Amino acid sequence: MARSPPPIVLKFGGASLTDPARVVSDVRSALAERAPVVVVASAREGVTDLLLEALAHPRSAAIHRRVFDEVRRAHPHLPPSGRRTLSRVRQLLTQLEGSSRRDAPLADRLLSQGERLAVHWLSSELRQHGIPAVPVESDHLGLITDNTYGASCILFDRSRTAVRRGLGRLLARGNLPVVTGYFGRSLEGRVATLGRGGSDYAAAAIGALIGASRVELVKRHVAVLSADPSEVSDARPIPELSYEEAEELAQFGARVLHPLTIEPARAQSVVLRVRSLEDPSVVTTIAPARAGRRNRALTMLRPLRLLRLRVPGGRQRPGIVAEVSQRLAAAGVNLVQLYTSSALLCLVLDPPQVLAAIRALAPVTREAAAMVEGPYPVTLVIAIGDGVMEDLGRIPAAAVSGAEGFSATPRALSIAVPDRRGPEVLRALHRTLVTESAS
Repeated sequence: MARSPPPIVLKFGGASLTDPARVVSDVRSALAERAPVVVVASAREGVTDLLLEALAHPRSAAIHRRVFDEVRRAHPHLPPSGRRTLSRVRQLLTQLEGSSRRDAPLADRLLSQGERLAVHWLSSELRQHGIPAVPVESDHLGLITDNTYGASCILFDRSRTAVRRGLGRLLARGNLPVVTGYFGRSLEGRVATLGRGGSDYAAAAIGALIGASRVELVKRHVAVLSADPSEVSDARPIPELSYEEAEELAQFGARVLHPLTIEPARAQSVVLRVRSLEDPSVVTTIAPARAGRRNRALTMLRPLRLLRLRVPGGRQRPGIVAEVSQRLAAAGVNLVQLYTSSALLCLVLDPPQVLAAIRALAPVTREAAAMVEGPYPVTLVIAIGDGVMEDLGRIPAAAVSGAEGFSATPRALSIAVPDRRGPEVLRALHRTLVTESAS
């Protein structure tokens, strides 16, 4: 691989696989660059949801029969290897019916079948058009993850040698590997999924491991926009993002990218391109920051809940923030956002975690005479972009009027507002920071 041009990784999302002719055309265009090409595939559209439905009804043979039939119909003309995978789906559903308790590794094995079926189906489609495609299942390839089933992280040092060797052999023979996204093999040797959207993460990781020049995340209808178009009618495509801007956008809930997608690309300086299959002109390039570029993207996180923790003499209690954070972490509570003052901590949480948070904070309320107020329904409105702190003076007063909290970092401004005001504040900030700045 070192003597060839750097590889190109094309990742096709589930919706894009509904148009195999365009996928074939995309692959041909990449091959025309005379560089090695690796394809990463998600499950076909709707298949993961079907498998999740089966997991939600583990004892229902009737639902499992319907799920199996719909999964089978989603993969017509499977080659023999794909038909064997389909038989495995049936076996896993039967095993699920006989399981007496929630089994996370079994759930991940079942969920991985969508991607396995997709790569066998897609490889067959590509071969019919003269492209020498070979299906590759990432756990067999040697993509190693930790043991956090359902939301695993890829272990790059443990994966590098096997992934480079395995894909290098196929490319050296003139084959086009079609690799499963979404999962790998845990340290325990079991299938471990990466969470929803994890195929983007897998594609970026594979690109970094093999030294790709770029990774293209091809999605049928999706583009990276300055805001959700269902909330902001004049949202516009963003042509470029720095790695740091894209990471902030993913972490703050934009659904275009898996939150972990950016890190492997940044670590190896691999360019990411998020591209629409429907409209090839809609492209967002994610690469190192470039001087003079000004991007602003707005997003919302909702519904959320805010707890106010009043701590008498807070300034005289060193370590109170650390204590609160540690107690919440020990209870498995994830803080979405934290706003602080001398005597007040505002904790922003997902609604299902409020009760656990109040219980975890009980020792603090007893020992420090602190009071918990709330929960209050809030929305986080976030403005993202390199140098966004320069916009502080431009934020409309109406946007922060009645806000429950405000924070600023070099790339993100976050405002917690009463839930009903979220869309209104989002549109006001977009108008000021995006629309007016562009005119």
